[in-house]
Parts: sequence; structure tokens; C-alpha cells
Amino acid sequence: MNIEARREVVAAAQALADGQICFVDGVRRVAAMRSAVSSYDHDPDFLLFVAIDSESDHLPGNEARDHCSQAWLQQCDKEAGELEAMYSPGVREACAVLITRFASD
Repeated sequence: MNIEARREVVAAAQALADGQICFVDGVRRVAAMRSAVSSYDHDPDFLLFVAIDSESDHLPGNEARDHCSQAWLQQCDKEAGELEAMYSPGVREACAVLITRFASD
């Protein structure tokens, strides 16, 4: 298994758990790395990240925000905040699982 990818998962999960990166962008980053570190299509340790990514796929990431109207961004930010409030405790727990799983070795 790719050691660099494992380190990237740990770094992203730690940054997300610590609130150092935007919640939605952090969730997306972790979800996107799933296939680099796991051979399971439905790896249970990544399912929450994949579900939130799917639920928020219409929200612009940081790189797309410059191309959006202020009204749309306000609506998106409100929705992103609601997602974070709802899922943050579970995401922090899931991040801890990933950190433990991929920091070892």
C-alpha cells in the first residue's frame, strides 16, 4: 500500500478533526483518497466521508467560490454550516479511526 497516500489520509483527517481546513473540503479530500489506501469499494471507515461528499456535491469548493454570486455563496455557506453541525461529531470520530488505522506501520 502506498505509504505517501497513507500519510496524506492521516494529515487530511487530522486537519479536518482539528478544524484547520474547511469541513466540506476536508471531507471531500478524505473521501477522494479512499481508493488510494483501501481496496474495499465500501470501506466502512470511509463511508461517512463518502456520504457527506455526495450530500454536499452541489456546494462549491474553495477553488470555485470566486465564480459564484454572493447570494449563492451565502446559501451554500448556510447549508455547509448545517452539515458541519450535524455531522461534525461523527466525522471527528471517523477521523480518529483513520488516523489510528493509517498512522500505524
